Amino acid sequence: MSLYLSLWMRVGSLSLVLVAVGTMECTEQESLIQEIPSSIVMPTQCLMDCTALTFTKKLQLGDTRNIRLTDSTEEEHRNLKEYCWPVDLKCNVGERLQRAFVVVPVDPSVVAHKHLAVKSTGPVVGTLSAHGGPATLADDCGIRYEVTPIYQSTSESMGKGLSFCIQVVALQPLSRDGMLKCPPFLVTIWQPSAAQPMREGGG
Repeated sequence: MSLYLSLWMRVGSLSLVLVAVGTMECTEQESLIQEIPSSIVMPTQCLMDCTALTFTKKLQLGDTRNIRLTDSTEEEHRNLKEYCWPVDLKCNVGERLQRAFVVVPVDPSVVAHKHLAVKSTGPVVGTLSAHGGPATLADDCGIRYEVTPIYQSTSESMGKGLSFCIQVVALQPLSRDGMLKCPPFLVTIWQPSAAQPMREGGG
């Protein structure tokens, strides 16, 4: 099973965690820090930068939701590059997935969402639409694509070990090096457990 590294943000702390297979409705306690094998690939610079920017906005907005950023793994399919994430994500007791976005890191002075087609290739096939929210996620992170329905439907109805994959295709001539600053990454926003009121940052 592939291992994925993500950054887990909560108010007042920024903890490095290892994401493995999990469930949408969390029933098992997860330790905040797990041993990381020496062979694991460290997060991209884009993911690290987005984490810092989003953590700052999270504090400014008083948003108490948990936000995880997860780098993709790259695969080749019919001579096209695919970026994939596990459908089953580890979470903490009482958490529930609220929103999920794929973020495509681009230079906004060179690439806009109208220049790209972002297509999901499995387990659900279709073209993703660019999305303006949520406010907690910093604008400089990249172009956001809503994938919440895909994650909610597939994780509840299909078995563990499944991957969600996308392809990023230029709709006009763009240099391969200039299209993406880094591989896309997944942002998941989790409603914390229980009774305490939750403040949201606009999405």
